[in-house]
Amino acid sequence: MNENVIDPREALAGIRLDRRAVDRLAARGVVDAAAWARAVAAIEPPRRWGVWAGRLLTTTGTALVLAGVVWFFASNWNRMPPFAKLGAIAAMIAAACLVVVLVGFGRWISQAAGSAAIVLVGVFLAVEGQIHQTGADAWMLFAAWAVLTLPWALLLRSAAAWTIWLAVADLAVLGWFDQTMPADVAFHARRTLILLLLHGGFLVAREVAVARGVDWPSARWTRFVLALPMLAALAQTGLMLLDRPHDFGPAEWTAMAAIPLIFAALFAVYCRRIPDVALLAAVTMVACGLADFTLFRLMTGGANDADLGVFFLMGLATLGLFALAVAWLRRVARDMEVQR
Repeated sequence: MNENVIDPREALAGIRLDRRAVDRLAARGVVDAAAWARAVAAIEPPRRWGVWAGRLLTTTGTALVLAGVVWFFASNWNRMPPFAKLGAIAAMIAAACLVVVLVGFGRWISQAAGSAAIVLVGVFLAVEGQIHQTGADAWMLFAAWAVLTLPWALLLRSAAAWTIWLAVADLAVLGWFDQTMPADVAFHARRTLILLLLHGGFLVAREVAVARGVDWPSARWTRFVLALPMLAALAQTGLMLLDRPHDFGPAEWTAMAAIPLIFAALFAVYCRRIPDVALLAAVTMVACGLADFTLFRLMTGGANDADLGVFFLMGLATLGLFALAVAWLRRVARDMEVQR
């Protein structure tokens, strides 16, 4: 007779409750202050601050130690024999790797030690390049650094280690373009396309991995680390292409076609598939900036100067464009909150 009766405790057990949901319930008056305090205490125990403090101190301490290592070699360069320089750095790399092996992968200490090992490899290469100078360009140092540390980053499965590795790879790409190519419009278009392939590929891999349940890249900040450099490159190259819309080559036309496609993909993914209003706001602001500059170029007929009337109309258009963008973002944010 009671087979179809559902136990309320079993029904509530499958509902995921986090701090944001509790805050929304309190803001709407569904729960009172006392219930809110009890729920927050259950979700985020008072002693949880110790975990975050420990992680913050570990990260800060690792950064300070690495800065001290760099400063030590810079200030004592002339007083140290070459063997001592390379031997000391190699010993620190071996010690960091030993910590990871002993502690095990996936823990904060091992992530800090593994990230330190990646940084120390770059210090080793820089010191080696100073001792045995070959005249190689600086971008080769970063390229070798990225290649040598890629297997280690794969083994660590750490977001911090991958952030460091990605920064090294970015420096290698930027250095290669700066030191091997003339700084014209095609230079910026090619550089943007390479950075888009690098960061876009990692961003797609990150979202696919998180969707399949991989935990280590799931922190929200990793999405911004990958997406914001893409937006900066899109903004810079888009403004430069709009400022000089003539004598386009294959790289410029490819970049001009890729920019709206990438914006459309970002809007589609982070508005519907993976709702993220903060990243969507960043994408919207960059898109509005490019649209605003495009309107200015159309109103001036491609000229670099304009009269007072054009600037007055541009001011009204800018206010209207960004007001519409903010209104749309607020509506999207409300829709995302309801869907949650």
